[in-house]
Amino acid sequence: MKNYAIIAITGLLLLAGACQKSEYLAEGDFFHLKHKSALMPVWVKGNFNSDVILITCHGGPGDAGMGFSVTPGFKYLEEDYMLVYWDQRFSGMTQGHYDKSTMNPDQFIEDTEKIVELIQQKYPGKKLFMLGHSWGGQLSAGYLGRDNHAADFKGWIDLDGSLYGELEAQMMKEWVLERVPAKMAEPDADTELWQFIIDWYEENPAPPNYSALEPYFFVSALRGDAYDWEKSMEEHPIPYTDLIFKSMFSMSYYVYSFGDTEDMEPWDYLDYTPEISNITIPALMLWGAEDGVVPAELADYVYDHLGTAPSMKEVVKIPECAHAPNHDQPEIFYQEVGRFIETYK
Repeated sequence: MKNYAIIAITGLLLLAGACQKSEYLAEGDFFHLKHKSALMPVWVKGNFNSDVILITCHGGPGDAGMGFSVTPGFKYLEEDYMLVYWDQRFSGMTQGHYDKSTMNPDQFIEDTEKIVELIQQKYPGKKLFMLGHSWGGQLSAGYLGRDNHAADFKGWIDLDGSLYGELEAQMMKEWVLERVPAKMAEPDADTELWQFIIDWYEENPAPPNYSALEPYFFVSALRGDAYDWEKSMEEHPIPYTDLIFKSMFSMSYYVYSFGDTEDMEPWDYLDYTPEISNITIPALMLWGAEDGVVPAELADYVYDHLGTAPSMKEVVKIPECAHAPNHDQPEIFYQEVGRFIETYK
């Protein structure tokens, strides 16, 4: 009987939560793109009176684009512009009966093309910008650098974005190993951990960029993914209860959907350097200065190889900020993205 009572109370709580209005259920336009058996969710929200649409490309591969909408940096941008959040195939809330034959970078670029076409159809006459974060930077670079796609956009924001896997893996290695000696010298240092990292790199001098997970753990231990997560969550807490009970993406926010490390091997050695040489639109390389996942040196590499004229491209490295400026330094993120959009819209 006690179990039935608990179930009944839980059901009433869920029902009460469902009856309360939430931004996740009431704001913006929510729809899906179906392409090659993948049903990819798209959420357009923000200032619908704006003549600017910012289309985002999330990281991973395998993360969830809807997660951008709960971060303070993107919430600030929604006050001024229309934002497009979407989940790539094998990511977030995407559904369907697609198979692993479509789990390849070229298919993801094709999906991005279809997303852009859908947005142009539903919201004609808007000025388009594209923002790609982490793997999304690589995806957006591949998309914009092919088939003259960039001609449809006023500008590109590369937010701590990947580009050239083999180069990035070495940059990550150097970033980690440069910081380990100082950690070993600290009082009460976990010397076993830091020595393990040194030994691991000696045994794996050229790790793959995506499918080797150990380097990401090393970067996390050195706060190269989130500069000060505790402070960020204290100042801008994520509404986990609302995400579970009052949002359309619910538990998908917590689940990494891409699969195992073998699925990521086609991404390991991608190099979209040739593609960015074709991009000539205004571009902002916006980076956390302390990013260890995609070190800030890569921003300079992108700048040097981008086809955009020097007068229309720039690198901004944000101090006390790691791989997610929209979390670590949301006000600066908002100011820099807004300044770029207002300059080139």
